[in-house]
Amino acid sequence: MNLSGGAAKRSETRNFLNGLFAGKPDDLYTLLWTLPEKQSHWFRSVDDAIRFGESLSEHDLYVGVGLSSKDYGPVQRCKSEEIAGIVGFWADLDLRSDAHPKTTLPASVEQALSILPPGFPPSVVVLTGNGVHIWWLFREPWIFASEDDRHEAAVLVGRLHTLLLDNASQRGWTYDRLADLARVLRVPGTTNCKDPSNPKPVVIHTQSDVRYNPTEFAEYLDEMGVLDQEAESLATRGWAERFKDTTLSINPLARIPDEMLIGWLEANMRFKHTWFRQRHDLPDQSQSGYDLALTHFGLRAGLADQQIVDLIVHHRSLHKEKPRATVDYFQRTLAKARANDGPPSGSSNVEDSPLPAGSSEFDTANTGADPADESKSKGLICRKISDALGVTVLRMVKIAGEQPLYRMETVEGKIAFDDVSKLMSQRAVRMAIAAAAGKLIRHYKQNLWDDIARLMLDACILEEGTEELHQDGAARMYLDQYLSETTFIPSIEGQMAQERRRPMVRDGRITICAPDLQMHINKTTQQNLSVRSVAAMLSAIGAKAVRVRGKKIREQSRWELPLEEFDPSDYFVPEMEGGDDR
Repeated sequence: MNLSGGAAKRSETRNFLNGLFAGKPDDLYTLLWTLPEKQSHWFRSVDDAIRFGESLSEHDLYVGVGLSSKDYGPVQRCKSEEIAGIVGFWADLDLRSDAHPKTTLPASVEQALSILPPGFPPSVVVLTGNGVHIWWLFREPWIFASEDDRHEAAVLVGRLHTLLLDNASQRGWTYDRLADLARVLRVPGTTNCKDPSNPKPVVIHTQSDVRYNPTEFAEYLDEMGVLDQEAESLATRGWAERFKDTTLSINPLARIPDEMLIGWLEANMRFKHTWFRQRHDLPDQSQSGYDLALTHFGLRAGLADQQIVDLIVHHRSLHKEKPRATVDYFQRTLAKARANDGPPSGSSNVEDSPLPAGSSEFDTANTGADPADESKSKGLICRKISDALGVTVLRMVKIAGEQPLYRMETVEGKIAFDDVSKLMSQRAVRMAIAAAAGKLIRHYKQNLWDDIARLMLDACILEEGTEELHQDGAARMYLDQYLSETTFIPSIEGQMAQERRRPMVRDGRITICAPDLQMHINKTTQQNLSVRSVAAMLSAIGAKAVRVRGKKIREQSRWELPLEEFDPSDYFVPEMEGGDDR
């Protein structure tokens, strides 16, 4: 049965709201919120909410993702800390459009959906006119029996959005992590009037009966090693702090927060033995020896220098050791630890690491899960690079080849680096960011910059380069163009001097002179390759060095090309007219 436009819109609104709230407890409220009035409308009856929604097909209408225990009136919305339950998880994905002109957004619905976790098809996909809303509905509403339940839900939603953020950033896209329990999203069957001159319908793209339990998401996020925002903040706090332009200070009352200390003690037995001065394997059993061991730990955990100082002060106080009153002692200890790339004497890399074996130094708050997808850890590394540089880095890309290319993708644009030396150069990176983003990042001491450079390399995702980035591929490409565009000579005999280095056929095989090929490459590609580089490329494809002579012409050095790849019959070769080139 074909429905009229108005009836079709009402049907979409009815099906959508029924799907969301069919199992809602009768005593909880649903919020429908309108623009431009910014008015809240509260309904305990799902049918009443549907009728109200159906009456606003030409209006901006939103629905709250959370349920409320009371009616907050027309001018207020329920705060996140008072939400009584949720009916599912959600995501708000922007598309590149007139409303969202940024180039760092997906250009199509299909691209946007590619960041969703596999194995979790959405229950509902809504096209909003300028983006896509995703709903993963539950088998039954998750009603919060306590504040702990509410906190658990908020953490789980945040982790899901962190996953989407990482998936988006590894494709070079931005993603707004809108995970608050008080979020409102558009209702299908209504209209997006953000641009009054160009209203757009809000419609259901797909809708299915698939439903989930919240624990299914929790288990998946655990498998993927996705941190909650609090744990991620703990993991990156020390990293961000060490890049602040501060000087060291000695506070005799400095103490490490209990939650951090307990986490380290539980995560690593070597740190526990160090903290309680039970390191029988440590050759230097003095307090200075333990200070150095703690400094190694702090550096590997990504702690700021000041935090390491506080760690040593805390440890000395715990064991009633004489405090060190001068800053230069701590500076010398930090320098000594940094000068030794390995662990302190008498320890192993694995055992003295601040983390469980197999963990990365960038995951100090990880639960020990082994991420199934490397892009999640790379997303966290990119956020650390962003914290240090003050520029939002979406992803780092390495384009494979004998001389790899590198690319930093930021919100402001893409920044290319011709080789790894440019990526490692603080000056080159500062100038490139200034040109692309209009921001001049601060200058770092070399030891800090080395840490940033190391992170940039660790963050890189690998893309396969085109053939010209590989020596043999470049040789084949250049040779094919050269042989197709250059006139062959039948023999070196009887040729003018400038023609004697052109390609020719000898004993059924094409032979060429490297200097002539070099001139052709540099002229046609605006490069400045040396003859030596061209010879190396020819050798890489299996060409053989030969000597060619004529009756009256001095011997010539040439390269004989492999017949299976460069058959004379594939090119225009003139007939031989005598001569004795051997």
